[in-house]
Amino acid sequence: MKTQAFPYKEIAPNTYEIGEFDCASMFLLVGDEKAMLIDTGMGIGDLKGFIGKLTDKPLLVCYTHNHIDHVGGAGAFENAYIHPNDMALFSEGGGIGLSVEKRRFDIGFHAERTKSVYPYNLDEDLSEWGPCPPLSPLADEQVIDLGGRKVTAYHCPGHTPGCMAFLDAATRVLFLGDALNCNLLLGGGAPGTPRFVSIERALATLKRIQSLGERYDHYYNGHYDYRALGEPLGADVLPDAITVCEQIVAGTAQVEYKPPALPFLPTRPSATVGRTRITFNPDGVHEPQP
Repeated sequence: MKTQAFPYKEIAPNTYEIGEFDCASMFLLVGDEKAMLIDTGMGIGDLKGFIGKLTDKPLLVCYTHNHIDHVGGAGAFENAYIHPNDMALFSEGGGIGLSVEKRRFDIGFHAERTKSVYPYNLDEDLSEWGPCPPLSPLADEQVIDLGGRKVTAYHCPGHTPGCMAFLDAATRVLFLGDALNCNLLLGGGAPGTPRFVSIERALATLKRIQSLGERYDHYYNGHYDYRALGEPLGADVLPDAITVCEQIVAGTAQVEYKPPALPFLPTRPSATVGRTRITFNPDGVHEPQP
């Protein structure tokens, strides 16, 4: 039987952060009529069965973006809502891959990074991805009504072209996925390719998130390696990320080359302000000119 021993915290009434053994975070929002799951992690264990212990409401599964560590569990669910810009590579984990071997490698990397022992057996708890669930589009400023609880989706291109954030009016919490974190990877593809987002556009996204500040009290990213499970991401991260991007665009950033955050990534330049490091594509700083 697959594990259901996921660590979790209730971060607000009927609002849960579910940890996937240091690989990623999923968030469950329960309304009067429906529940919403944000991301499905790598696909370790029986996430669907675990969620059944927290709610029996019909479940909408919404994705912040299409990367392996956020959509890897999609095959266990009947639906998937994602921005159209991230649909094409959904079943390929954003172009990274979703095979058992690939996910096992990434999971092992995080286990080695934390030097932890987890309550799973990957021979049983990690399965072939299975058929892709039907994909439905999420639009910018689309309102998701869970019954007595409304969540607004915002398009936040940067980490991927289709990155989404979700603002829950009931709890005044913003869920960011990888649109913002302390080790932010931007400009994944070369200019002219489907995965490309310029730093200029990513900067506009970060400023938009900042402009929504009167509507939220806390924000949570899709990983808990720079914060404790159940604790929000620090208020310093957003303004520092904006400053880094402004410096990159202006050509004044103190650029350095460090080993990539994940072993399968290429070595690219990065710049840091405070504890926020942004790694970027040096060929994709500016928006392409028509």
